[in-house]
Amino acid sequence: MWLGTSLAVAGMLAYWSCGTSGQKANGEVLARQYCGGCHVFPEPSLLDKKTWEHGVLPYMAPRLGLQMADTDSSFFHNYEEQQRIARLGVFPDKPVISQEQWASIVEYYVRNAPDALPHTPPRDTLLPLTNFKVRKTKDPIAATVTSVRYDQYSRQIWVSQRPGGVFVLNNKLQLVDSLFNPESPFSDFRSNGGSSWELLSMGMMDPNDDSKGALLSIRKENGNWRGKRLIGNLQRPVQATYADVNEDGREDVIISEYGNYTGKLAWYAATATDSMKQHIIEEWPGARMTYWQDYNGDGRKDLWVLWAQGDEQIAIYLNNGKGSFAKKVLLRFPPSYGSGYMELVDFNKDGKLDILYANGDNGDKSYALKPYHGVRIFINKGNDKFEEEFFYPLDGATQAIARDFDQDGDLDIAAIAFFPDFSLDPVRSFVYFENTGNNKFTPRTFPDTNRGRWLTMEAADVDQDGDQDILLGSFYLAITPTPKAYLERWKSEKQGVVILENMLR
Repeated sequence: MWLGTSLAVAGMLAYWSCGTSGQKANGEVLARQYCGGCHVFPEPSLLDKKTWEHGVLPYMAPRLGLQMADTDSSFFHNYEEQQRIARLGVFPDKPVISQEQWASIVEYYVRNAPDALPHTPPRDTLLPLTNFKVRKTKDPIAATVTSVRYDQYSRQIWVSQRPGGVFVLNNKLQLVDSLFNPESPFSDFRSNGGSSWELLSMGMMDPNDDSKGALLSIRKENGNWRGKRLIGNLQRPVQATYADVNEDGREDVIISEYGNYTGKLAWYAATATDSMKQHIIEEWPGARMTYWQDYNGDGRKDLWVLWAQGDEQIAIYLNNGKGSFAKKVLLRFPPSYGSGYMELVDFNKDGKLDILYANGDNGDKSYALKPYHGVRIFINKGNDKFEEEFFYPLDGATQAIARDFDQDGDLDIAAIAFFPDFSLDPVRSFVYFENTGNNKFTPRTFPDTNRGRWLTMEAADVDQDGDQDILLGSFYLAITPTPKAYLERWKSEKQGVVILENMLR
């Protein structure tokens, strides 16, 4: 999901105390000090000269108290955001370094960056996706889909739209119900036995630090939709995990509040009065998603977290009991990686959870096709070591899910790319990786992948025949340079949802 990842996001707070203001210093030394304080140091080779000079560095300067970039209108949307950002010290009141030192940093990046990033044609030809059949919805759905989810209890498909509308389809892809969420589009969804549902309402979808998100509970009574707010004042929440965090027998909820310049990862404790009490785990932007799974084999579930928005990392929060955690970083990536999604799966069947990772968020100040965007598998070697065993370059990779789609005993992968290379034919916005054994994959796709711009994906047995189908949700609004003909097609055809029906059974 595009969430406005920006290379300029991570602050320099940790290094302010050791600044060299008023002193001349080598540009690389300054860059490593001030540009690597709170995230992996971004090597000049990660971006081209033009992007560094005109795209990224002007928006990094305010983090050091230098003049704010005139072209950025997204720093503050309202007074609330301004106060929150000021409280957290995102932008210092006074310069941390001199203009001369800043010029040295800029000169270092521009001098050492390539004129253009290396970009070679795909290394292989995509084979036909023979075991899936493309099915369209019976009713037109605008390609402004922010989330698509399958309710296994009611056997219905829930589709969220950017304007706030929610469509409900049956497994024949016919529209059977709809409702309007005045809060905003939903980013996550849970069905409680098909009789009530919980929607995680994003608030404003675009990058912002407002607190208009909410967790809603809805149900239908006498033909009318009724709802209530369980938790409010959330900062652009994008995912919820339900668990008894404090071990009191009640179900709590862990919410990734992505935010923009600010945000947080927090869990909300259920109480006897049906209210939810906030407990902040970490106050930092970019919490993308979480899993509640035992990491160290002590029988107590731990919290796995994917962080984006600058300090790209996969971290484990070891569960000390009663809602107390100790953080350990497992993997860390440069800011321009654009982390989008992860899954925990055992690819090599050794009993340890491996990590499937998709990175390619390109909706930032560094838009370019990047050779390090794609789909990766990190194998759990034990002792906190995860080694990359598989990497498939996929421009703008957004999400990857692992399932045994062909039921041959190993895990296949379905991946989507919201920021693909539109010059390719076919456009690689969807790639299916057939596992041919020992985690060797054959890439495939379906005809006319460009019938939608895929932002969200779900695997489920939609037709109830015993195999996993794939739901795709399309979001056509342009965020980065996109051919006009494609935009017009996505808007006019209104194929917001497509199902890849598994023909195995």
